[in-house]
Amino acid sequence: MLMIILLGYLYLFHAILILALLTFNYHLTGWLIMQKNKKIYIRLEAFFVFITAFVLFNSSPLNWVVGILMLFHLIGVGTLLFNADSFYGSIEEFYELTSQKNILELLTVFTLSLSGFLVLYSPLIIGS
Repeated sequence: MLMIILLGYLYLFHAILILALLTFNYHLTGWLIMQKNKKIYIRLEAFFVFITAFVLFNSSPLNWVVGILMLFHLIGVGTLLFNADSFYGSIEEFYELTSQKNILELLTVFTLSLSGFLVLYSPLIIGS
């Protein structure tokens, strides 16, 4: 249970960090997804894969909410390793579609916050 709480707060801290840096006009997500920072982004995703895997395999009963998050991080690592051109192409298309500069950071903050709350409340969701 303690590991689930720590993982939930890690997601929330990550969201708050991105939002705090955005107030100083620093775009952490935009910096991370730049092609020259691909290795750093893969390491960040791999870190979350290992943390979620650790929580998943040490939680009883099996926490499928954390498992889904681990699967999403695995897909992120796989996409960056094996299909990076498609990933960066979709990022360019996303920026062409939107006129707001920091929409990606705001979507990242929303996604990380939602993930954090889902992890924190996952014992209630799965009924343990």
